[in-house]
Amino acid sequence: MSNLRIGFGFDVHRFTEDKKALVLGGVNIPCGFGVEAVSDGDIILHAISDAILGATGLGDIGDYFPPESSFSQGIDSRVIVKEIKDKTKGYFIVNIDITLVTQKPRLVSYKNSIVISLKDIFHADNINLKIKSKENLPILGGIDAIACFVVIMLETRYA
Repeated sequence: MSNLRIGFGFDVHRFTEDKKALVLGGVNIPCGFGVEAVSDGDIILHAISDAILGATGLGDIGDYFPPESSFSQGIDSRVIVKEIKDKTKGYFIVNIDITLVTQKPRLVSYKNSIVISLKDIFHADNINLKIKSKENLPILGGIDAIACFVVIMLETRYA
């Protein structure tokens, strides 16, 4: 017998030159800028974490890593993922579908590295990443921000 659960996650951050590396899916993207964030700003890991929490009915990452907490300041998003995975033991990833929306930087050469990193972080094989341009439209922060949407399917297995 199995039980499928679906979750949706979203994250968006504004670019800043104060940080010199963009982190996406656990991969450093050397582009001369990063994002404004309490943590390392890895929007892919944040959106996946929120999708997992949504599918399991356990709130969102802000419930566990509030922005005003000193523990959250500069935290590596892989630490966030580890805690979320610990809270959701018994759920197994069926698939993760990710849409990254940005005008800059060009990420096509990093796509495979990001997917490989995500497969390693989540111990899952069925991960899909799509990278979409904003077509220079002033949506989701115009060219000054990056956004990520995630849909995840989890399964619980009963003996």
